[in-house]
Amino acid sequence: MISPLQLSEKLALRRLQWTGLIAAAAISFLVAFAVPLFSTVESRIARLLASTHAVYLPLELVVGLAALIFLVKHAELAVSLFYIIGFFKGDPHLEAAPIDLTVAVAIIIILAIMARWLFEGRIPQLPKSFIFYVPIIALMLISLTYTPDFDAGLDKTARFLFLTMLGAVAPFVLVDTPAKIWRFLAGLVIGGIGLSISSFYMLGGEDRLTAPSGDTIGLGLSAGLAAIIIWTLWFPAMPLFKRILFYPAMAILAVALIGSGGRLANVGTTVCFCLGVVFCPKLLIDLGIMVSAGALALPFIRIPAASYEYLESLWHLERAFGTRTGLMDYGVKIFLEHPLFGVGVQAYRFNTPNPVTYNFPHNLILELGAELGVFAVIAFIALVTASYSTMSRVLRDRYGAELPLYRTVFLMLVLACLDASVSGEMNNDRLLFFAISMPFVLERIVQQRMAQPGAVEDFAQLPAPLSVPSVAAREGSLP
Repeated sequence: MISPLQLSEKLALRRLQWTGLIAAAAISFLVAFAVPLFSTVESRIARLLASTHAVYLPLELVVGLAALIFLVKHAELAVSLFYIIGFFKGDPHLEAAPIDLTVAVAIIIILAIMARWLFEGRIPQLPKSFIFYVPIIALMLISLTYTPDFDAGLDKTARFLFLTMLGAVAPFVLVDTPAKIWRFLAGLVIGGIGLSISSFYMLGGEDRLTAPSGDTIGLGLSAGLAAIIIWTLWFPAMPLFKRILFYPAMAILAVALIGSGGRLANVGTTVCFCLGVVFCPKLLIDLGIMVSAGALALPFIRIPAASYEYLESLWHLERAFGTRTGLMDYGVKIFLEHPLFGVGVQAYRFNTPNPVTYNFPHNLILELGAELGVFAVIAFIALVTASYSTMSRVLRDRYGAELPLYRTVFLMLVLACLDASVSGEMNNDRLLFFAISMPFVLERIVQQRMAQPGAVEDFAQLPAPLSVPSVAAREGSLP
């Protein structure tokens, strides 16, 4: 008979073995992911040094170091940059960057998390609902044994583990107070306006407006999200004359949104704007002014005809999804043929007539079902359900002046889920996984607030009008 001490030692040894196994797997993925990365970085640095005058190198190093320190200190801005930097990659001015910009920002986020762990003793405290990620990750790893292209499957798995999951975990350390969330959202607004302005050189042309990366969907989604943040977070706290000062920014975003021709982005933004009016009825005045002014101004803006043609297809259901209809049909077909464990990570394309054209089904649930099977689909739906359930509790608490912030996060989650239904891809939908995490962060904020002595439980009892507090007040409001 095994004594309690021997049993304890045996369990400790088993835990150590499992820890070593997981660590070995993680290190192997890091090595596989890092070796080609370092090779690319080395060649790009060599080209950069060769093309840069020696006089400017110290200045570039100082500016780069200052930017690194700033983003590590204000990591919530690095997190917002993480979701939009990929749309800027096609800019010729960024071609000389020694490292992929998305990877560079990811490294900064990791450094920021490590800095808070070393100097503040803070580690991510993940909610219990994150257990639903375990089946998805486990099935990705298992499917590497039967995916038809191991290298492609390994690359997709590594990117999900070290990029997509980074976006899901970062909020619990770096975007975990109202002030940080506010600054994160402000970063998305600045990025959305920057992307919109960068696309204006295409006005008057034949093709739809695009981001520097050539992505029309990304431009529309970024512009729409920025407009929603201004609409739901900033406008409710402003009188009408101050809101009018933001109309030019809203016009810039509207031109990019319509010019992108993004059907889901336009529909999703419209839905969120209507919900914003439900949340704050005084915005109905702004909606009437902006719609009327936009209708008068659009004929003079020279938005390409191709943009209007894409948007007009929304009135014809058989054309609304365009080529996505065939992509989704193959997703359904593959899922029904391999319902339990799918065809393997990154193997959807190898079960279609053309792996270049049919690269992913443009629907996240179909992608999970086709490549990983029904258990991954169930896990993802359970995760999203838990997120929405938590968000409903946060909104129901109606706690104080931060309510517009909570509503804005809710609309961001709605827009991200709508986008994932027609343009979703596991490693390009990092904003979705961030948005899924945010309700759990908000719930902790509400719980901390409610635990404070004298906390007002019912928002209706607050004597002060609804307003957004200053950054200093927001920073000092949490213990």
